[in-house]
Amino acid sequence: MLESKRKLNTVKSIFAGTLAAVCLTVSTMPIQAEAVLPAQKKLTLAAARRLAVENSTEYESAELTIEAKKAAYESAVKSVKLKETSMKQFRWSPALSFKFPQEPNLAEASEFKFKPIAKQYEVSVAEHNYQDKVFAINEKTNNLYCEIVVLQETIAFNERRLEATKDGLAKNEARLRLGLASKADVDKLEKKVTSLNNKVAADRRTLEADLKKLTKMVGMDVTTGYTFEKPYIEATIDRTQLQPLIQYTRDRDQTYYEACINEFSARTELTTNASLMKQHYGSEYGMIESYVSIALNGGEVNKKAFTKQYKAFLTQIDSHWQGKKKIFWFLKLPKIWFKGDLDGTRYIEDDATVLQTNVLDYVSALNDKKGAREELDQSVTDAFNNYISVRNSYKQYIKDVADAEENLKKDEIRNRAGEMTFDEYDSAMSSFEELQNNMLDSMKLYTTTLYSFDRLTCGGISALLSGTDADMNSAKIGESYIEENKADGAYYTLESLVEGTIFELTLHIPDDFPVTITDYELWINNIQVGEKTPSDKKLRHLTLDYDTVNEAKIRVFNGDEFIDDVIIDPTVESGPLPINTGYDIKRDLPGQVGTFKVEQNETTGLMSLTFELNSELPEVTSFKVLNDEGKALGKDEPIEIDKPLIYVELLRKSLDDLTVEFYDEAGDLVETARFDQANSAVIREDEE
Repeated sequence: MLESKRKLNTVKSIFAGTLAAVCLTVSTMPIQAEAVLPAQKKLTLAAARRLAVENSTEYESAELTIEAKKAAYESAVKSVKLKETSMKQFRWSPALSFKFPQEPNLAEASEFKFKPIAKQYEVSVAEHNYQDKVFAINEKTNNLYCEIVVLQETIAFNERRLEATKDGLAKNEARLRLGLASKADVDKLEKKVTSLNNKVAADRRTLEADLKKLTKMVGMDVTTGYTFEKPYIEATIDRTQLQPLIQYTRDRDQTYYEACINEFSARTELTTNASLMKQHYGSEYGMIESYVSIALNGGEVNKKAFTKQYKAFLTQIDSHWQGKKKIFWFLKLPKIWFKGDLDGTRYIEDDATVLQTNVLDYVSALNDKKGAREELDQSVTDAFNNYISVRNSYKQYIKDVADAEENLKKDEIRNRAGEMTFDEYDSAMSSFEELQNNMLDSMKLYTTTLYSFDRLTCGGISALLSGTDADMNSAKIGESYIEENKADGAYYTLESLVEGTIFELTLHIPDDFPVTITDYELWINNIQVGEKTPSDKKLRHLTLDYDTVNEAKIRVFNGDEFIDDVIIDPTVESGPLPINTGYDIKRDLPGQVGTFKVEQNETTGLMSLTFELNSELPEVTSFKVLNDEGKALGKDEPIEIDKPLIYVELLRKSLDDLTVEFYDEAGDLVETARFDQANSAVIREDEE
């Protein structure tokens, strides 16, 4: 719930102090509004929000959408694996239909690599939308709750005005019979009674309708027997906090998130297909490679020149099968007869311009992302400026009511002294009462403006009022709205952010924790992700592909001293950190010839594999890493032992399925080993 760091005294006593009029007698008495009488039950704003979320069909639908997207993802993964396996196998049927193992074309190879990723992106969007629904529901609840409270106070205020006006009418009618009052004054009071009756009746009808809306929203009858707390809030937000608010919103806004995911998805599809075509066509791919690089670097692609060059590329890859091939001195056959199933444009025959389309789609997605970011930034800026305007108006009403109250006290004395007519004083009194109503409306507008601003910034205003740090990074999505059960002791939070499709890891270590924790590292599948980070700072990195995560752990330190490796679940937003103070010293395993280390570049996402061998293999100068089919990762050439193997898809493979060959300076095989991923060890292949 939004709470102010300080509440203005005027606001705290809206109808008891600044808004209170002087207690007058007869028809000249302005009305002091009072708070609504308390009921036996109170529905707080926080409870209303929680019930509204729990009772929302939109929230439930968003949850079902996540499950549907996850099911579609699992189905896609299984389908792709079965299709890929089937293509690699020899197949036959009783009807003597034989199918030999075959290599996939571009469309099939791209599907094997990209389809599961695309489905995973859909899951991410659905999960993000699930959280966004909370913000939308909270805004509706906040505004409706505020409307109800304002109506209750307005009705109570006007009912007291009505009672006093009726009392004044009765006394002035008696005075009229004695010739002490004018008929015009009595008529004026009668019209005022009628007007107030109509106003109260209209407000009661509106209140009844709003209470029914809230009843439906929270799932229980609150039309009678409930009172409500005052939802008014006060916030002082200066312009220095605007940029942090913009960044906070970028990290969480649903529309911008979808634009980022679309851009990231288009980029992944482009890089996947570009890699496949480069691998298949070799040097001929160089004819269009520069355009792909320009697009990936965010440059402007000359569409006409690219289209012309792409057509030349298609002509070039088919040129090898133009004309005839001489078999014997007397026999020439068309070269096209020797064209294989995956040669030339046949490799991309499902969509010959697929890479051209990928480039243009990525450029378009990147521009959409930039446009969405600019639009979001402007929306936050406009909302901030509107907040400033509304806040200034609200502050002015506070001053105007205080000034009007002082003037009305003076007018009362003048009226009793006969220096001011009833008509003049009644006009001043009515103006003061309307000014109080206007101030209440202004306070309502100010409050709802802050609630709407909070919704736009995805909880950013809540984060500010919760006392987070200056860059607002320690604020959690919706933390003012959702009561979360925190684990006792140390715990972590892992939050996906929109900007740059990254995640943010935070450790929460109690002050009285028995062990001093100064730094930490994140390790995924025994690969360090990001850098060593101080325990009071956040680790940000590219979003993880959770399906490739076999083990995630947080390694904690006290200075340079290792404390513990704590296994975590990277699929949840928060979890405990059961940190142990002791650890076992690791010793070499049977057959161990060394250790390995895999690191990921935070900027490029590329993986690097390095080795540190035991002294028993001094003659080793190079190595090759082979997959389960015996093919080398990267180039089919040994890599110097003191240099890393850099490979983009290393993280997607299980290292336990790979083998490594070590060579001496002459290029002779010295040792064949396997990876022990659990211990980051290299073990002789014949060692069980």
